[in-house]
Amino acid sequence: MGRRVTVLAVVVATALAVAVAGAISARTADPGISAKSVTIGGTFPLTGPAQLYGTIPVAEKAYFDYTNAKGGVNGRKINFIVYDDQYDPSQTVPLTQKLVGQDKVFAVFGSLGTAPNLAIRDYLNKQKVPQVLIATGDSYWGEQYKKFPWTIGYQPDYPGESKIYAKFINSKIPQAKLGILYQNDAYGQNYLNALKAGLGSKGAAKVVDAEPFDVTAPDVVQQMLKLKSSGANVFVDFATPSPSIKALVTATKIGWKPIATFVNNVSASPTFMIIAAKAGADIDGSISTAYLKNPADPKQQNDAGIKLFQSLMAKYYASGDPKNGNNIYGMSVAWTFDYAFAHAGKNPTRKSLLNALTHLNTAGNPFLLKGVKLQTTPSEHFPVDTQKLERWKGGAAGGWDLFGGFYFNAR
Repeated sequence: MGRRVTVLAVVVATALAVAVAGAISARTADPGISAKSVTIGGTFPLTGPAQLYGTIPVAEKAYFDYTNAKGGVNGRKINFIVYDDQYDPSQTVPLTQKLVGQDKVFAVFGSLGTAPNLAIRDYLNKQKVPQVLIATGDSYWGEQYKKFPWTIGYQPDYPGESKIYAKFINSKIPQAKLGILYQNDAYGQNYLNALKAGLGSKGAAKVVDAEPFDVTAPDVVQQMLKLKSSGANVFVDFATPSPSIKALVTATKIGWKPIATFVNNVSASPTFMIIAAKAGADIDGSISTAYLKNPADPKQQNDAGIKLFQSLMAKYYASGDPKNGNNIYGMSVAWTFDYAFAHAGKNPTRKSLLNALTHLNTAGNPFLLKGVKLQTTPSEHFPVDTQKLERWKGGAAGGWDLFGGFYFNAR
């Protein structure tokens, strides 16, 4: 009888210990994660002046749907919440606070835009909520990691891209007189400043005019007329898609024929370029950069990553454009989240997710160009750091052709 009582006491004590441990674990677990799911969310311009980017979160969700259909990441399915901030920081802030306070997200993922992300960065870092793989290439996210350790970007940084153009201009277009259109905010200003820095003290004199514009302006006609009248013979376009398309069309309509045109990567999707060409823009010879595979390139159609992308578009985003570079961008970011989350441990925490994202070292992302790696360290927070130049050929029926070797983003 005494032995049975002792055994019973041990069983009860063990059960109590397990229950207490479970209760402590439940209390200390990060929000938004359970044994079977993880909830993440972000803000995107589904409407408004940058709504052409609205396809990105739909493509990301399509990839997560694919992940979930396979059982999720380490048994956890991904719930992805998307809110429309219209590319307006004053809306980004309350919507992000809603994601954190009401929706209890594990991480803010993929939110788009420089100004919107700057508006929420301090809040998220104070709350110790990961602000990860955000859709903006400004260098803040990588350079200021000591002050904002909960923030990390994804794509190549805009200043590095700008310096690639500067290097090409200095070596290949010595007669260049640059006319620059730039968005009148941190995004456009950083592109502009880096281009001037990359040109160097002598090359900076090649900039004959730089015209700012407001992203909500109905057109950029006056800016383009000023650039033409300045005597510039090279057009550098640092604009988001809608104003970029308008600028390319306007340049042709006013009879400005630069010897070279540079279109920043974020507006260089074949979809956008074709829209411009069909509206009358002469885009042949335009130059941009690439780090993603191009689903619109006939030469890449047999690539395994392109085939995967096309199959996922057909199954999970049938209404989307399978040639839109923003869609393959979205899937590449979602793949990267899955990869980091899978390497965040069996019981992921917000800290372990950040740890995984700052220890990336893989060439396995199927949507990046061969030769482009995801690589970070605790002191190097730029996941994608290499790009190639590309040139447009064939007008509305054409596309981008890669040329030259890889450039490593200089800072």
